[in-house]
Amino acid sequence: MLSLFDFPDVYEAILGRPQAIVDGEVETILALLAKHHIGEGSLLELACGTCPHGISLARAGFQVVGIDRSTAMLREARERAARENVGIDLVKADVLDFALDRTDFNAAIFMYETFPLLTEFDQILDHFNAVRRHVRKGGMYIVDVDVPKGGIRQEGGEWDRRTIKLPEGHVETWYEDLPGNWMQGTNHVILHCLIHLEDEVHMTRDEWIVRPYNMWDWKLLIKITEDWKLDGFYSWRGLSQDISGDDHYFVVLIAC
Repeated sequence: MLSLFDFPDVYEAILGRPQAIVDGEVETILALLAKHHIGEGSLLELACGTCPHGISLARAGFQVVGIDRSTAMLREARERAARENVGIDLVKADVLDFALDRTDFNAAIFMYETFPLLTEFDQILDHFNAVRRHVRKGGMYIVDVDVPKGGIRQEGGEWDRRTIKLPEGHVETWYEDLPGNWMQGTNHVILHCLIHLEDEVHMTRDEWIVRPYNMWDWKLLIKITEDWKLDGFYSWRGLSQDISGDDHYFVVLIAC
């Protein structure tokens, strides 16, 4: 079965963020880095996709390396960086555990609320260890996390069915919820897409197990890990720690 990640332009139409929001997030990332006296140097973007944040941060003077496990998304990221005349390095790798040539990054970022896809304790520890191996002591790790809504779902159902126009066709898309797992504290969601591109039709299906993390969960996780300390929770709109009006926010960690 094909994945939405095989179609970067369609992915952007469905899951991509408006450039104004990306710009706001990048401004906040730069402010958080400056708060810890990181104004330049190397930066690692995890699950970078088409790399909109990384490209903007490279334009701001950082040496950006992006990793993603989708060949199609990395190819699109390379083409976008080339069109904007921005130099970034892109590597195919899995955020669960990876090994790059350099281990002295000043910071790492994990955007698009992807962290909640890490649901198993061993996965989380492997991930934190992998990031720490690549970030210098005193370096920063910024994680974009969604605000949990509705807890663990007891029943399934479809939602957000819509049709989105594309430059060369359209896509019909909808989500399907399956009952969550109370024992594991996870939800189960499937994103369906029927992609019409000129005379071709493609069906994609992406299935995700998602853990709704809250601030208390994060505090416990960081207590368990010895290599990170919690700097705080910040609005993606700036350095405010009032996230009451946000649908997602930044968790900021410092490498010990």
